[in-house]
Amino acid sequence: MSFADAFGTIFLVATGALAFWWARRSRDRVRLLSRYAEALAAGDPEPPLPPPLGGMLGDLQVRLLQAGAAERRRLDEVRAAQRRLEEVLGGMIEGVLVIDAAGTVLLGNSRAEVLLDLPHADLQLGKPLIELSRHPDLHELVREVTSDGGEAGAFVRDLHLDGTKPLVLQVTATPMPTPPGGSRSFILVFHDVSDMKRLERIRRDFVANVSHELRTPLAAIGGYAETLLGGALDDTQHARRFLGIIERHTVRLGRLVDDLLTLSDLELGRTELRRVALQADDVVETTFEVLRNRADQAGIALSQEVAPDTPPLDADEDRLEQALVNLVDNAIKYTPHGGQVTVSARAATDVRPPDGAGVTPQDGYVEIAVADTGIGVPSEDLPRLTERFYRVDKARSRELGGTGLGLAIVKHIVHAHGGWLRIDSELGRGTTVRLYLPRFGGAAVDLGLHRST
Repeated sequence: MSFADAFGTIFLVATGALAFWWARRSRDRVRLLSRYAEALAAGDPEPPLPPPLGGMLGDLQVRLLQAGAAERRRLDEVRAAQRRLEEVLGGMIEGVLVIDAAGTVLLGNSRAEVLLDLPHADLQLGKPLIELSRHPDLHELVREVTSDGGEAGAFVRDLHLDGTKPLVLQVTATPMPTPPGGSRSFILVFHDVSDMKRLERIRRDFVANVSHELRTPLAAIGGYAETLLGGALDDTQHARRFLGIIERHTVRLGRLVDDLLTLSDLELGRTELRRVALQADDVVETTFEVLRNRADQAGIALSQEVAPDTPPLDADEDRLEQALVNLVDNAIKYTPHGGQVTVSARAATDVRPPDGAGVTPQDGYVEIAVADTGIGVPSEDLPRLTERFYRVDKARSRELGGTGLGLAIVKHIVHAHGGWLRIDSELGRGTTVRLYLPRFGGAAVDLGLHRST
């Protein structure tokens, strides 16, 4: 074989080997780029790539890396937007649900779990709302929302939910824009209006009750005045009786106005409290001095049981006496002849305000209890006793001269002092009203509040 032939053979073999190596290397690079593209599409971490080659394969790798970087930026932006959305939804006081046309939950926040009385983390996405909540009014709302495909537009409904805590929810249902080729979805926003509805009811009741309470004495005063002007003044015996009735109703009307003004000042915080150190037995004795004659006339025994170690109270003397006079007077009114009213006081360092009392915890309290052996109060009426004008026996209360505001005034006096009250009663065995007031020298727990004296 000549040298030329040998060189040609070697050249062909070398060229073939180089082509084979290059083809294998290109195939491996293509496989690596393929795995990179698959990981990028799936959102998984991309495998590392070696430096790009020259030629078309190198250009492909550069373009793929650029596309990968752009996709990562887009995913980061989407994740950031999703986090912001979750933070916004989580910080809302309204409950939010997004459902599709079949009633399946697509999105929701934790507030919706609370308002719909769902167990924690039970708002499972992708499940029908009917499986998550058993409130029939809510199911009816979902049917109404989805029945016409959202053609009726947004609307507002009130839902009354009877759960562990009865709520009134104002629900705004709004159809969301439908993407091309997508399905219809709806956003439900739940706003808790329970307190607003309760205040509306209280306002309506207040107007109705005030009108009713004013009508009776005004009608009596007007009627008897008209009778006197019509000639009854000449009848001395009847005239004096009519004037006595007018005077009695005038006193009742004045007492009602005074109580309304007192209650209004307490509720608006316009009553300045001059808080000093008060001994419980002194306040109780002063209260008994005011009411002793009335108790003797009614055949009611008054007694006090003040524990020797009872600390002084941090209270306004006039307001505390006003509260105790109201309570003892009520006890006398509703205790039969021969009964007993007992006012006791003790240190109560082992108590804390109940949840929802709106009271700042203090370092130590004094309990003052007014207990009677009277007729008692039905258990179903106890939660409403401190409402304005609420009476268990309306006819008897008016007959005894009550305005229906006494316990409401007591409650606001106690709250103004940073305390609270509790009422226990049993029909036929009597009622006990307990006042919890801060002791003198105590401080608001962890808040360092200062006391004005």
